[in-house]
Amino acid sequence: MQKIEFRNLQKNRLFKHNKNNFKRDFIVFKNCLILAKKFKVKKILLFIPLKYEPNLLKFRRIFSVNCELFVPFMQNKSLKIVKLRLPFSKKKFGILEPNNSFCNVKVDMAIIPVIGVDKEFRRIGHGKGFYDRFFSSLKHKPIVVFIQSIDALSMYNLTKEYDVSGDFYINPYKMYYKREKNGIFINYIDCCFGRRIRIFSS
Repeated sequence: MQKIEFRNLQKNRLFKHNKNNFKRDFIVFKNCLILAKKFKVKKILLFIPLKYEPNLLKFRRIFSVNCELFVPFMQNKSLKIVKLRLPFSKKKFGILEPNNSFCNVKVDMAIIPVIGVDKEFRRIGHGKGFYDRFFSSLKHKPIVVFIQSIDALSMYNLTKEYDVSGDFYINPYKMYYKREKNGIFINYIDCCFGRRIRIFSS
């Protein structure tokens, strides 16, 4: 399967998926919060979701008890980090954004949406390359958490080296994590039962 074919397949699944499901969003949020506490995160990059993406903004007040929150802001063909604050306005591709703000900040954790994740634990997005260019420009690499409303991990290598690589991939059903030891080992925690299972290595 090629990257374009996989992306189109997962997009169709996402469009058919029930939207605005508080329970599913809460499961994703809860696991992101667990990671934030585990790694003592103080600055988090979130995102303003599209209709089929998990909406963690519902829980921003809980996040903000111990963390500062930021979101991406489209700038030319890349992104910059701005403070999460109202009001939002609709920009290119129908994405909502806050007003531009001028801050130079290093985030400790970046929570970003995906269309899918491949065997190398790299992000498959919409194909515009905004996140790829943004992360390639960072001197400080934060913990990268992919999130999604469905489980869309491919058993194939579909990406290139410049695609964003993640540390965790969370959906309402599983939390995947990567450990590198003589290759890449992909494991997951069952979000319902807490079981840890290795699914493949390379």
